[in-house]
Amino acid sequence: MLILLFSTVTSSRLVGVLLHDRLTRLISNLSAWVLALFGRATALGHYVGFNDFGASIEGACDGVQPTYIYICAVLAFPSTWRDKKWGILIGVPAIFLINLVRVVTMMMIGAYWPHLFERVHLYGWQALVIVFTMAVWIVWAEGLARRGGRTVR
Repeated sequence: MLILLFSTVTSSRLVGVLLHDRLTRLISNLSAWVLALFGRATALGHYVGFNDFGASIEGACDGVQPTYIYICAVLAFPSTWRDKKWGILIGVPAIFLINLVRVVTMMMIGAYWPHLFERVHLYGWQALVIVFTMAVWIVWAEGLARRGGRTVR
């Protein structure tokens, strides 16, 4: 039910302006900053350029969907509210970092191996984002279980 609620709210135009537009610009700027360590990089709005390759960071590429699925998993897990808070405070930035690495590597692939860009974008990184997001959740959940079973039953 929470996933449906988050999905509905985050797909509204207001959230698009307040969250997605700002987040894609932030990702674009941070990606360009990292990419500048490896070559010519620019950011303009949600557009990123690296060497002779450019791409637009769209709303579906901002990491919001895996983040709200992660938050729902944390909230659904039988644990204390304190542990849930820490799961969200640590997990959300971790997922943001995973997404930033995804964008940076996609730009490098586009610049150096443009023939692989679409395949890696559609098949490689989409699966990896799911795997890494689940790994963040497992680390959080297992961390709770190993602390003496402080989960709420």
